[in-house]
Amino acid sequence: MTAPAPADVPILQTASSLVELTADTYASLQALPFGGGSSALAPVRDLLASGVEALGRARTDLAAATRDAGGRVQTAPDPKYAPVVEQALPTVRGPGDVVGLALTLEDVLAQTLVRDVVELSVPEVRRTVAGHAANSARRKALLLTLQTLLATGRAELVAVPPDLLALPPAAGTVGFPDVLFPTEKASPADEGAVR
Repeated sequence: MTAPAPADVPILQTASSLVELTADTYASLQALPFGGGSSALAPVRDLLASGVEALGRARTDLAAATRDAGGRVQTAPDPKYAPVVEQALPTVRGPGDVVGLALTLEDVLAQTLVRDVVELSVPEVRRTVAGHAANSARRKALLLTLQTLLATGRAELVAVPPDLLALPPAAGTVGFPDVLFPTEKASPADEGAVR
């Protein structure tokens, strides 16, 4: 196994801070009636539930990689985006707000993890982070699709299986807007580093 570079520690800590914030936010959204409660749309409820599980695995993997790199595990939420979530959570009033807040976090998380894959020094850790980046990008694609369907004002379109004839034309492509995955919103490597 390749020895980790010292620069890996803040990268892993920042990724962990974004995972912590996203997981905590998903749990908060699940507690809302239209997030995880009885009035939630099934695809939204399922996405939040599977997201919490996947983010739990990411939390564990990133913590192990941080320890292996000789760093302290980051358990605090990302300092840049935690205030955004704190301000947004009280304003969440329906499934569109749930999807919008989750999308904001998944976009930054996915872009950060994609960038991290290139910057990390240990191949095994790069593979693990790439897997979590793919999971986050998949959730982002689903959220983009849900956002488009909810924007029609017809919540009944958010169903599994969908009524294919009723879907707007963009529903099949909106989840994949980029040929190359962007990283301009990626958090700087030291943003969530333990200080």
